[in-house]
Amino acid sequence: MSNNTTDSPQLDLIAGVRYDNRFLEAHAGNRVLSDPKTAVVELIANAWDAGATEVTIDWPDGHGIRRFSITDNGCGMTADEFNARWRTLNYNRRSNQGGAIEWPPSLAKSPPTRYAFGRNGIGRWSGFCFGDSYVVRTHKQGASNVFRVTRGTDVPFEISHLKENEPADSHGTMISSESDFDTPISAEDARAEIGMRYLTDPNFIVRVNGEPVSFEHIDDPNIQKTKLSLPSGHDIELIAIDTQATARTSKQHGVAWHVGGRLVGTCSWRGIGTDDLIDGRKIAAKRFTFIVRADHLAEADAVKQDWSGFDMENEAFRESANAVYQQVRDRLLAISEDDRKETLAKATTKNKDKLASLGPRGREQWNNFITAAQEKCPSITERDMLRLSEIVANLEQAQSGYALLNQLSKYGPDELDDLNKLLEDWSLDMAKVALDEISQRLKLIEELQIRMNDPSTDEVQELQPLFKQGLWIFGPEFETIEYTSNQGMTRVVQDLFKAILPDGTCGLYAYPRYDEEGGEIGTDRLVVVELKKPGVKIGDEQKGQCWRYVKELYERGMLVSKVATVRCFVLGSSIDDLEASRRSEMEDTVWITPLLFDTVLQRAKSRLLKLHQRVQDAPFLQQHRDEIEKFLADVEVFEGDTVLFENTG
Repeated sequence: MSNNTTDSPQLDLIAGVRYDNRFLEAHAGNRVLSDPKTAVVELIANAWDAGATEVTIDWPDGHGIRRFSITDNGCGMTADEFNARWRTLNYNRRSNQGGAIEWPPSLAKSPPTRYAFGRNGIGRWSGFCFGDSYVVRTHKQGASNVFRVTRGTDVPFEISHLKENEPADSHGTMISSESDFDTPISAEDARAEIGMRYLTDPNFIVRVNGEPVSFEHIDDPNIQKTKLSLPSGHDIELIAIDTQATARTSKQHGVAWHVGGRLVGTCSWRGIGTDDLIDGRKIAAKRFTFIVRADHLAEADAVKQDWSGFDMENEAFRESANAVYQQVRDRLLAISEDDRKETLAKATTKNKDKLASLGPRGREQWNNFITAAQEKCPSITERDMLRLSEIVANLEQAQSGYALLNQLSKYGPDELDDLNKLLEDWSLDMAKVALDEISQRLKLIEELQIRMNDPSTDEVQELQPLFKQGLWIFGPEFETIEYTSNQGMTRVVQDLFKAILPDGTCGLYAYPRYDEEGGEIGTDRLVVVELKKPGVKIGDEQKGQCWRYVKELYERGMLVSKVATVRCFVLGSSIDDLEASRRSEMEDTVWITPLLFDTVLQRAKSRLLKLHQRVQDAPFLQQHRDEIEKFLADVEVFEGDTVLFENTG
């Protein structure tokens, strides 16, 4: 622990806590602390995150240079910033500094956006790879500070402040070991390792023992250059770099576009639009880098003014991108063959029971589909591929086969996002129940509309069966499915209708009343739907007819006075203006309401929130409409068990 306790309040908070000597290895990883290649890559990443454009490395060569050091021209740190970052285990770079780096004030006013590699401060421990202690000299805002960082015994590390806020006219940071170091790799090996990872941006220069790192330093097995000739006559150089080792992340890997010796955008696996060339979690994504040299895109005005990317609609860029990304995909496809085979084997094991129920052709189709999906969609994760394999196995078993995929192929990105959101909020069974009910109600409205508006529909009894499934039109209290035709009431009323109802039809739908033990003991509610023929105007007489047969039901004991609730609806094409109001009987337990057919339709549409107008071109409605029109053209008479009686004379 440093003797200077005033500048280490965060360590004072854990006084008394002891750490095993292996703690730092467990925290930072053994490669960071013992592998010079990994250590120098991490330290260069820190310089990148500090906004450096030049990094100078002194690499021990056993002769003139004995100690390791790395110097950058980045922003540097104030004393407070150093203490906050170096003294905090698992320092969260993104939450404290953001994802984009801070550029030094000496750079241009509008430098390109650069995103940081660091996330949790692991790279700062790389200095311990070159000795048990190292010195950090950092300059910022006209002040220089020097710290010594030493591996501790009871604590992971100790920090002492050697020089505090001395005047300085530069910015940047230097990390140097305090003891001679006999590195197991040469300076040339270091250049090769650095070149495979830090040549994506031509404006980021790394020198090792005075010599700038270039593509020429990368060993032949690790680099391959390809010339791509475009139909337009332009040539592109594609440089593929294979580190032959898997990094911790896919950062500094991907495709980097160079135009006129300058990086366009960032190095990433992003293709045209939103498609990724490969899943960033796969081994290949953390191993390969592709450099594209396409200087002709500057003359083609394909680069955005701020160099943050390309104009995606530019023909020259699209021609170049299609050629480049196809080459990249082909190379990644060849490399990832073993990964694909392993994923296919996992998918086969996961779906073995379903595949066992398929015939040879079904299993072959499943295998071909998954193989093609892996090749066409290299960015898909293994987890999603296993899910897809399960879906395809289910499709092979389903009667509809791959018709679902054909339907999905017709959707655009926004529609697919909407479908995904729908399935997140609803289970398929729930959605089917709701949509089936809505579909039936929309079909009912469509059929009522066609029948009511068609002059050939002169027999109102054709409408009566529709109201058995359409009582919901008259109000929410009639939503229950327990309303049924009452045969006893039907016979009583039929005896009267020949005399009192020669101009229409009537349907009766009863809801039972129950005793305390759940047994039926009569009728609790009754809905009467009386339909008048076209030309019959609804007036006092028509309303009175309704009351006469309801009264007969009371007299026959089919209804209990003041206990049962009766709602009568008299429907027709016209209503006497003076009789348009509702009639009430039996101390308001019986209502008789006249309604126009058009009013009934409007009520039905309103109760479905105008949904009918919005989906009137839906296939299920069109099919239903064609069937009804054919039915009407053939002048068929539709009779159902809900038509309780009709005018026969």
